[in-house]
Amino acid sequence: MTETHIATVEVPFEALVKELGAKRAIKFLSEIRRKYGDSVVELRTTTEKLTIEQIEKEIKQLKKDGKL
Repeated sequence: MTETHIATVEVPFEALVKELGAKRAIKFLSEIRRKYGDSVVELRTTTEKLTIEQIEKEIKQLKKDGKL
């Protein structure tokens, strides 16, 4: 049985910088804001059911497409 982790928007910016580097973390946040809006409430509602696996898949696709 595989355990699924639900993602939250409370990930500190420092964690994104550590994993992606500063420039790519900023690009990632810009992409999220452009795609989902700038409102924290709106973002939380939109992303509350995303899994870590879905987010990783989207990041990999953005990297592949040269957008991140």
